[in-house]
Amino acid sequence: MEVQQIDPNELEIDPVNERKENIGPDKDDNSLEESIREQGVIQPPVARLEGENYKIVVGQRRTLAAQNVGVESIPVIIMDWDDSDALAASVTENVDAFRKSVSRTDRAAAVQRLMEVNDWNANDVAEELGVNPSTVREWLERTNPEWEDTVVHVNGADEAPDEIRESVDEVDDKQLASIRANTESKEEREEIVKTLSQSDLSQRDVLEATKQARRDEETDLKEVIKEMNSQKSDSEGEIRVRTRVTFTGNQADGLKDAAKDLGTSEEEVVRNAIQEYLKSNGYV
Repeated sequence: MEVQQIDPNELEIDPVNERKENIGPDKDDNSLEESIREQGVIQPPVARLEGENYKIVVGQRRTLAAQNVGVESIPVIIMDWDDSDALAASVTENVDAFRKSVSRTDRAAAVQRLMEVNDWNANDVAEELGVNPSTVREWLERTNPEWEDTVVHVNGADEAPDEIRESVDEVDDKQLASIRANTESKEEREEIVKTLSQSDLSQRDVLEATKQARRDEETDLKEVIKEMNSQKSDSEGEIRVRTRVTFTGNQADGLKDAAKDLGTSEEEVVRNAIQEYLKSNGYV
């Protein structure tokens, strides 16, 4: 490993990089360019040398921001990595979705590539990344053959309009697994996911809907979800606010622990906390 000072305009983004969406320097933190303009790049990106070109594996947002700002040079860590090493490093950097805001589709595609390059299974990936095997299997939901030819599948997502792709990506992997297990056709699955992506239903709501569908063979999951969504809209009004909140450090760890203890998603924990705050302070 060595550190070199390199003109950011001479750096290229390595195609193995996990992040394909939200890569612009202003996507998650509007102060990134300003910080680099004032202080430079404090945490060096990591690159590998291919031929005569340096390709960024870790830190592409910092690199793009430095290019936009016009700094003359930035420190870059140079690693002797092959494709497998580079892909593993890219995925590992973005394991925490709340910290890095990597799209679920990007993560699924990257993990799938990691398995293909190394001939690994989910357990091998889990060991490499230091996560639970069940977590890896959840990440891979969007690669399941039963989602092929839909906007959910990693291949189908690339062909969908931006607004559809982004809204579908917000649907939790566990929700997708529940929908897949309780539907019979790709068309029905896709329609349910699109409905869910435009609603405020939580993972708990989806699980309750699947339980209702299982209890009564004549009950259609799609109709249950539509009815639940309609009831929620009637009770909460038609105004919806979508926002993205990033948690780091102890807050991110605490959020994950809370979700695990409550048996729900991190998004649901945040939603409930906001609702409680608004009620306790008299806003609703």
